[in-house]
Amino acid sequence: MDERQFRAFVSIAETGRMDLAAEALGYSQPAISYQIKCLETSLRAKLFTRDSTGARLTTQGQMLLPAARAVVTLFDSIKQTFDSRDATKTVTTRNRAAGTRAAARTTAVGRPRKPVEH
Repeated sequence: MDERQFRAFVSIAETGRMDLAAEALGYSQPAISYQIKCLETSLRAKLFTRDSTGARLTTQGQMLLPAARAVVTLFDSIKQTFDSRDATKTVTTRNRAAGTRAAARTTAVGRPRKPVEH
């Protein structure tokens, strides 16, 4: 299960149609169908009934919807936390980490190098 699957699920549940959900998320309709198929396989549950008028939640889909919305909200919150950080702090942290790695003078497999005797 991953973020795309939950976003697809919630979008279809809210719009009632896979084509509209795909458009809203910037995916193709077959890509949305595949995300739902993967989620249904992971959960071993049929989440939607599909017909010519759209997609409707099954009982299992209705049970999943509140938790799926919470997962999507959590993903959004995490992204917002990291998007709102000051960009200079990110650069400084990365530079510090690079300096620390260089100072450690480790081999490619992560073991400390043996001192060279002269």
